Amino acid sequence: MNFTNLKLAWRNIWRNKLRSSIVILAVTVGLFGGLAASGIMKGMVLDMVSNSLETQVSNVQVHNKDFMANNEVAYIIEDSPDVVAKIRQDKSVKAVCERTKSFGMATTASKGVGVMINGIEPEKERMVTEIHNKIGEGKGSYFTSDRKNRILISEKLAKKLNVKLKSKIVITFQDFEGNLTGSSFKVEGIFKTQNSMFDELNVFVKKKDIDRLLNLPENSSHEIAVLLNDYKETPQAVEKIGKMLPSYLVEGWYDIDPYLKLTSSMTDYMLFIFMSIIMLALGFAIVNTMLMVILERTKELGMIMAIGMNRFKVFKMIMYETTMLAIVGGVLGILVSVLFTSHFGRVGIDISSVAKGFESLGYSSVMHPVLEFIDYVEVIIMVMLTGIIASIFPTIRALKMKPVEAIRD
Repeated sequence: MNFTNLKLAWRNIWRNKLRSSIVILAVTVGLFGGLAASGIMKGMVLDMVSNSLETQVSNVQVHNKDFMANNEVAYIIEDSPDVVAKIRQDKSVKAVCERTKSFGMATTASKGVGVMINGIEPEKERMVTEIHNKIGEGKGSYFTSDRKNRILISEKLAKKLNVKLKSKIVITFQDFEGNLTGSSFKVEGIFKTQNSMFDELNVFVKKKDIDRLLNLPENSSHEIAVLLNDYKETPQAVEKIGKMLPSYLVEGWYDIDPYLKLTSSMTDYMLFIFMSIIMLALGFAIVNTMLMVILERTKELGMIMAIGMNRFKVFKMIMYETTMLAIVGGVLGILVSVLFTSHFGRVGIDISSVAKGFESLGYSSVMHPVLEFIDYVEVIIMVMLTGIIASIFPTIRALKMKPVEAIRD
């Protein structure tokens, strides 16, 4: 590479310091705005996915093939301890837990609502999900009592049912044989996740309590939840476990919650879409600036072409100037974005004033911007391409000049 041309292009940029500074500032602010917005959205989505996997879905779930279609308590996983033992053979598996699930009606003196009853084994469940960490200070405990018929409910459901700690809730449901049954449960803990829809629907009880009331066969369950060492290994784990358990339905989190999959996949396109729009706008600004530069330097360009500089060298000179304007602004924009993302990615951005709307969709009330190294690489490539493309029209305009006419003008 001829560094003389780069030095010349750099000097030409600063012949009009104010104009070049404005263009560089525009690129810097534009890139920072796009990267900051993309980082915030990406962080919110990844946080929602992480929270859903930790509190609701886990990485892999195993069911009776008819259970997911009908949600009837009769469709069980038989000999579930043996099934769990087989799943644990996979080295990618970190923890496994069994659950009993049943739709029912939660009733108090003031109101009744439909709920999903999750029968769990507390010690095993805490290895797979984070529900035990969602119980706030002064909101009770996570099944520390040895007494039967204890229940965990959410803050939202507690408000709806008008109950508090140690209040009693009557749960009614159909048992294994289809008979209507139920019992009263005492509230032991009140939890709160960042997904208000999940909170409103789900309650947690001990598996042995609900199994007894449902008259389930011994060593059976409705759902087996699997936590992996790395959630990115989910497709491979689903394939392996599916081969081990051909008579059961084995699904990854992306099959269980398609909305979660769609939202997660959006992060791969958000940055590209945002930055494409911003770079298009900045490209027009750079083109306009370079056209002004060429008009101001008409005689100069005519002179250098008249004394023998070929058109290719003129093209390179203008392309270098345009690209360097974009790159300088791009580098500054990326540096500011790195500082913004690293700081607020650590401390978070509190949006609790509008948290209710976000929580209804499963997002957190504290945003943590996230941008990876590959995101910055993609952006700097886009900046360079924008500079090169933006130089084409001004260069064509310059190359159409006739040296004699340019000097005379």
